[in-house]
Amino acid sequence: MARSFWGNSSFMHAFSPSRGASGGILAICDVNLISHNRVCIHDDFVVIEAIWVRSGLHVNFIVVYAPQGISNKRLLWNDIYNFISKSSGECIVMGDFNEVRDDSERVGSNFNSSSARVFNDFIYSLDLVDIPLGGPRFTWSDKWGSKFSKLDRFLATEGFMEMFPHLSAIVLEKNIPDHRPILLLEHRVDYGPTPFRLFHSWFDMEGFNNIVRETWATPLVGMESTNPWVIFKKKLQLLKSNLRVWNSKHRDMVVSKRKNMQDLLESIDIRLMDDEGSANLREQRVSLMKELSDLDHLVQADLAQKAKI
Repeated sequence: MARSFWGNSSFMHAFSPSRGASGGILAICDVNLISHNRVCIHDDFVVIEAIWVRSGLHVNFIVVYAPQGISNKRLLWNDIYNFISKSSGECIVMGDFNEVRDDSERVGSNFNSSSARVFNDFIYSLDLVDIPLGGPRFTWSDKWGSKFSKLDRFLATEGFMEMFPHLSAIVLEKNIPDHRPILLLEHRVDYGPTPFRLFHSWFDMEGFNNIVRETWATPLVGMESTNPWVIFKKKLQLLKSNLRVWNSKHRDMVVSKRKNMQDLLESIDIRLMDDEGSANLREQRVSLMKELSDLDHLVQADLAQKAKI
């Protein structure tokens, strides 16, 4: 039966049998990629302790099918916590947790804040990363389409994320079952060097004209060619490099300046709310608001230009 799922004989599998009409877990691994050391079978989760062949990383794959009852789920979180705490290597926990983390992950049914808090405490206590799911918001729905929940997810240790920094997850199309499949993959994309763009807002920034003049007046060191077009090209390359450095420093300065202005504005508002204000203080507030507006205008201009690009 496992071979019919997998399609060939290059696999190993582990399973926890169902109890009546509920439960049941099947985990299948490609033996060319995963060299398993040990399998642990529990009622509500299956662990495959393995070595990732290409990297030599020790990984514990923990596949979960959580029960419905709140007390049973708490026992499950405690069992997984004890296993991860005592195990070596990195861990990734995946499957149907039958639990949500906040009220935004459930629609049409009651949200149990106490149960969600216990689930979140379990995640935080192990420093697990809840990998964001792309695609539809929910992974489960009833057959009438009146209830929706995000019950399925991937939880990974930070070391696992460091080994695979380009991980992404997506919720796939739902057919007959009440759960949508979820897929975890590592997708590395090289878009090449970051393109250089001249933003219109730079012409209104202090120091832009100076950096252009100074760069253009700088002699090219080691330049042997006398071809004016080659010299022109080299000048533009030098200008582009200097503008990148200038823009990076200017952007950091703007972020710092904006935060300081917001903090000052907040302190002025507190004094005004306590009726400690004066005419000078109100004028200072108006001036700060104008400066913040000018900074935001530059950011909005860049966003508008990016949108057109």
